Amino acid sequence: MRRNSMTPCHPPSRFGSIMSIEHEIGSLSKETASKLDMDHVYIPFWQYLWGLTFIGPMSMFLWWKGTMFLQIRTNLVKWGILKVKPCDIEALIGKLCLEQSQAIHFYAKSKLDNKTSTIGCLFFADFPYVDINCKPQTADIFAVDINLDTKRFVKGKLDDITLTASETLILLWFNTIAAQHVKLHALANWGLNSDTTVKEVNPFLHRNSVVTTLYNYFGYSTFHGFMEKWEKMGLLSVGWDPDAWVACVNHGIQENIWQHTNIEELVKYSEFVDFVVKVRAIFFSEFAKFKNYFPGVHGEAMFVGTVLHSLDHSLMDWNLEDPLWLDVDCPKFGKMAEIGRIVKVGFVKDVPFLYFHKRFKGSGHPFYDSVYEKAAKINKKFADNMDTCIIK
Repeated sequence: MRRNSMTPCHPPSRFGSIMSIEHEIGSLSKETASKLDMDHVYIPFWQYLWGLTFIGPMSMFLWWKGTMFLQIRTNLVKWGILKVKPCDIEALIGKLCLEQSQAIHFYAKSKLDNKTSTIGCLFFADFPYVDINCKPQTADIFAVDINLDTKRFVKGKLDDITLTASETLILLWFNTIAAQHVKLHALANWGLNSDTTVKEVNPFLHRNSVVTTLYNYFGYSTFHGFMEKWEKMGLLSVGWDPDAWVACVNHGIQENIWQHTNIEELVKYSEFVDFVVKVRAIFFSEFAKFKNYFPGVHGEAMFVGTVLHSLDHSLMDWNLEDPLWLDVDCPKFGKMAEIGRIVKVGFVKDVPFLYFHKRFKGSGHPFYDSVYEKAAKINKKFADNMDTCIIK
């Protein structure tokens, strides 16, 4: 996108009838993107300054508090003063595969030898990871089998290497934070419009767009700058190369979205997939009614950047209850476990102390309120955690 091509053509009046608006309102740009990009939308300096003032400090407080407590807990466990809560790793892997956005890597169902248990096969092609020497690598295939009846881990392989449950957990979490979830951030850039003229018709959309743009900038362009500090805190190994992290993130973004035409086969096995499939239909139905109040916005991208993105964060937080379940002493994948712990404590939860509204629930906007009302009848817990912008 280009800043000088972000003005929608003839936006409707904020108080006018949406029925009288022409179908074609305008586009953010006439250019066609060849790939996803997480940080390319321009905003005026004063909007950037607003974000540094009212978002930046709150975000920094979240990761500062999280990493400080992580450092303290890690040392107390090392000294034998605290014990780590027991983890059912096989069940946790089932959650990471079925109850997060990487469920789209579901490929097919099969049967175990006893013919009674149904197995869900998840394939991750061109899989980026960081090896023990902190070098970025790409495996041809990462495969995970889940017993869909018990929702437990069966087996995992990275190319020709058979993985333990602990190793599989590290790889799945790292894929979540470094390659899968960032796709949602990137696609969200096509579901916003931060042009100042948008405030005339939909000021809520405008603020959401500015917030999303800022947070994508923070997440992509500034995150790796904090790694030296985390290394000094002892949370990252000496020599943890930020370029290795950036390489995996870029790989994940540029690989685009995994085709998932058979995702509905998981509806009966996944609370998350069931909710998303149903709410996606609701979202588009309501979006069609109010589309003239969302000039230049791509509906699918907006759904991904709001409903899907926020639920992915909530589920990441609920699923991985304790970051210490990630084994930083793993001889193969310990480096990824280190950064995985930091992301869990500092970049997954809701950002505190925000003065503006960010939920579908109680938004006061007819589109978001209508979607929430219908979504809450399907799963209120999920609906209550749907955000209207990327703010974590």
